[in-house]
Amino acid sequence: MASLSFDPRQVRLADEKRRLDEVNRDSDFVRVEPVDVLPGRAPERFRVKFLCKGIVGIDPVSQAPIYANEHSVLIYCDQEFPSEVPRLRWESPIWHPNVQHAEPKNVCVNKAEWLGGTGLEDLCRQLFDMAQYRNYHADSSRLPYPLDQEVANWVREYAEPHGIVDKKRGIATDDRPFYRPSAAAERIRRIRIQSSAAEPAAPTGRRIRIHGLSSATTQHGASATGTDGAPAVGSGRPARRIKFRSS
Repeated sequence: MASLSFDPRQVRLADEKRRLDEVNRDSDFVRVEPVDVLPGRAPERFRVKFLCKGIVGIDPVSQAPIYANEHSVLIYCDQEFPSEVPRLRWESPIWHPNVQHAEPKNVCVNKAEWLGGTGLEDLCRQLFDMAQYRNYHADSSRLPYPLDQEVANWVREYAEPHGIVDKKRGIATDDRPFYRPSAAAERIRRIRIQSSAAEPAAPTGRRIRIHGLSSATTQHGASATGTDGAPAVGSGRPARRIKFRSS
């Protein structure tokens, strides 16, 4: 697509498509497909399917959860992407405090933690954890408030007391991994190699010669010069900071 080189957003979307293709290759429980793709353009919409056990409703009498093993989410990268979170709609039935179980079925993610460098793969990981109840927020007393208060009440008053789900105790509906273990290990290895290759070379520095010290120079400071007689200059290496945390 020749036009991509002149449009940074299209370049970014094409890269997101490549990374999501890798998710399809390396995951047994996540499937991603582009939808409504315009000719000559990178995809803006993706349908993501999660093949894991999740709660899709409750029995109106007993309050017991109803489960399903397939879930579908539509991701739309509008013109605000990547500076803003993509628009999300949970297409399949869902019962989660951070997703509306009734229309319009919006999905809440922590916008305060969204960074321009955050990718759709990261978002898919977060949604996958939400489908399995490994990631949820049901506390109505603090931000970010649950998007679906009815489900949040059920989680606090029924699901957690009955041991159905409980994030603090590590109780979820499923434990299927986003990537198969062998693929996850290989991805970590590649990241380490790329990180090592990108690491700036250690500064060679300049040898420092300390001239003879008298008692006076010991008290008031040594005279330091480089081997060429110029004043020696210290140098340091910049710190590397990498951080991403789901809500």
